[in-house]
Amino acid sequence: MRRRLARKLLSEVYLVALLRVAPIGVAASAAAALAAAAPAATPFRAPIANPFEARVGTLWQIDEKKLRLDIGASADVLEPIERDSSGWMRIGADFMTWTRLRSEGNLKFPVETIDYWFGVHATYAFFESPWHLRLRIAHISSHMVDGLADSDGTISPKPFVYSREFVELLAGYYIGRVRPYAGATFIWTRLPKNPNPIIPQAGIDLDMPIADGYQLQGGYDFKLIGIDGVYAPAHAAQVGVKAVLWNDTGLYTGIYAYSGRSMHGMFYTAFDQYIGLGLQFIW
Repeated sequence: MRRRLARKLLSEVYLVALLRVAPIGVAASAAAALAAAAPAATPFRAPIANPFEARVGTLWQIDEKKLRLDIGASADVLEPIERDSSGWMRIGADFMTWTRLRSEGNLKFPVETIDYWFGVHATYAFFESPWHLRLRIAHISSHMVDGLADSDGTISPKPFVYSREFVELLAGYYIGRVRPYAGATFIWTRLPKNPNPIIPQAGIDLDMPIADGYQLQGGYDFKLIGIDGVYAPAHAAQVGVKAVLWNDTGLYTGIYAYSGRSMHGMFYTAFDQYIGLGLQFIW
């Protein structure tokens, strides 16, 4: 008799608990599905090898006495759609600089050119889907600096106005730890006028844990850049290890490679080709 009463009581308790927890479980399952579709702290993770992303770090070119210093930030400031069954959307701002320096020994690094980027972005991840999007609207300008000046203060090559306003749209698709992406940049205002207004882009990223607190991160980015109707490919690749230090911040050390039209506006008609070693501070 006591056993039957105990079984009946346990059955009633289980039924009540199931009715209370089930809705929570459904919501949790939905959130977990979205998390699996977008395994990142933001709806669209920045492409790893794309040179035009927000970084804090430096790159030493092995073959030449040149360095690149990247100082930038991309911050989400609004979340119109929280991470739930309707998807996930954030809006933010981007501020970045890319500086080319020359090494002359004794810790002297004359600055040759610097590029400035500022704009806004919107990112979106679809619910229960590996698809995700990023839209960026931005302005970029490039400037010669006194590191190219001679003893008389004359800068060579001669500076000119380099400026453009554009929209960039990328779509990505998660396949486990691999993420291919593709899209294009559409330029509506530009000086000089001879660059082609559409820049197709595609790439792939890999982000894989290899040990406790260490991640293997690598990527390849491809662009097709045209000037006066003549297109040339630009290849960028990097691979390295991110060490998580504290509060999800980290230090990334890697090997970088680039081949194609220069990313620096003052040298947009020139071709760069180099392999480098770099550091990035992840925060």
